[in-house]
Amino acid sequence: MTEAVDQSGWNGRKRVFTTEDGRRLAYVESGEGPPLFLLHGYTDSSRSWSLIEPHLAGFRLVMPDLPGHGLSTAMPRPSVEAFADDIVRLADALGIAQFAVAGHSMGAITAFALAARYGRRVTAVASICGSLQPGLLARTTLGADIRALVDPIDPESRFLREWHHCARPVNAAFIRWIAEEAAAMPAIVWQALFDMLVATDLRRAAGGIDMPVLLLSGDEDSLFDTPHRAVLRRAFPQAAMEMLAGHGHNPHWEVPVPVANILAGFLRERVG
Repeated sequence: MTEAVDQSGWNGRKRVFTTEDGRRLAYVESGEGPPLFLLHGYTDSSRSWSLIEPHLAGFRLVMPDLPGHGLSTAMPRPSVEAFADDIVRLADALGIAQFAVAGHSMGAITAFALAARYGRRVTAVASICGSLQPGLLARTTLGADIRALVDPIDPESRFLREWHHCARPVNAAFIRWIAEEAAAMPAIVWQALFDMLVATDLRRAAGGIDMPVLLLSGDEDSLFDTPHRAVLRRAFPQAAMEMLAGHGHNPHWEVPVPVANILAGFLRERVG
């Protein structure tokens, strides 16, 4: 468990950047030091980082709601490359020339796209339970479950309880907020974003990523499991690797302090 976090006040901390095409990109910013962008997973929001934020002192944290999540406007044709473009636009608006990026799940996929697309801007990449080939998800039953969703989505439904299941206990109030925000996303947005992930394949793009890379995973991750990890290891044989025994797809929720320590140690050693 972690120390109490004011979940009810999280959205009140958000600022809004308006893109050139009029979309809202909400974000939370805190701390001082080297800039670190934290990118959340599919159907989460910047709130995903609220448990780990207090333990990343010494960094200027920028935690956006990716398009279609939280308080950010959905894209008509989402792609992780377009998400990456939005992150660079936000960095420009904040006067940040270079930055490290850490992402969880879909956020890690976006981080890889960002590093491949804007290599001179990104100083290091940390992946928490990420993938280069999320299309492997098409082999699972997840797509059928997501395509069966209809509005309104019940935050206490069996599907969402299973979707947010963690291998270790997580703060119950936090999970309620996460579930309510996921349920507030229209089913059509869930479906468009899942289709985006299935269509994404960054194996070739990974060849252009030459900054330090951290691959952090949980050995009980049932979503981005062994085949996904194998693709990452082949793509980044020199990467720093951390496997958390007994942890699932959300280790930054399950054990925020150890995950924060791994992230901070990696960044300070390789970036300064």
